[in-house]
Amino acid sequence: MKDVNATIIINLEGKNEEEIWRNVKYSRRKYVQQAQKSKLHYDMAFSEKDLKEMYEMHMQTLEEGGAVKWTYEKWRDFVLSAGEKFFYIKKGNEIIGCFALGEITERLYGKESDKKGIRPLVFANKKEYNELRPNDYMYWESIKYALINSYSFIDLGGWQINARGHLKNVNQFKEQWGGEIVYYDLDYPFLTAIRRKLIRKYSIFWQINTFIKKSFGKIGKSAHDDIIKNATARNLTSSSST
Repeated sequence: MKDVNATIIINLEGKNEEEIWRNVKYSRRKYVQQAQKSKLHYDMAFSEKDLKEMYEMHMQTLEEGGAVKWTYEKWRDFVLSAGEKFFYIKKGNEIIGCFALGEITERLYGKESDKKGIRPLVFANKKEYNELRPNDYMYWESIKYALINSYSFIDLGGWQINARGHLKNVNQFKEQWGGEIVYYDLDYPFLTAIRRKLIRKYSIFWQINTFIKKSFGKIGKSAHDDIIKNATARNLTSSSST
């Protein structure tokens, strides 16, 4: 059964870094510059110990956002499938964040187009370093990655329809990077689609859903993994062909 989704897309075709930068809200630009002055940097080489540290960071982010947590095995397989598009953020020698990018095409949005884009799949950071603006840094570096590698667009990883709670702030954050809101349909199992519609329309169902997700604990699979699987599969296909 189809259900509506939304995201924010920045069109990169025919644009350079300066043009994209000018479209970013002033406050976001200042925060990116703050992160750069703090000498944050990213790298791609990591050990099993590093992976476990990044896993804990991401699970804390999911938990605080009311999302279902993953098992370590599922998370490890997922981020490693991103290959060279999985990065960690460091301040000096300490890991303070991580992000993974997936390659997608416009077919994800129901278009008959194979134009390629990038979609962030994992964003996480240690909260005690928030003042260094690692989240702004990761968003901007993701945009730069898409530009440098000649992608047509970057998808900022979703925009919540009828957002409630902290998701209102998440939406506002994503809206400040200069993109446009795009609506599209995806196929879900019947009960999942009905649940999504109820949660979106009625606050009582949203409250119940939030409580259940926070109480559920770590799982091996969640119903909304379909989107992630699609993006990861395209990323794997791209990695194997290069």
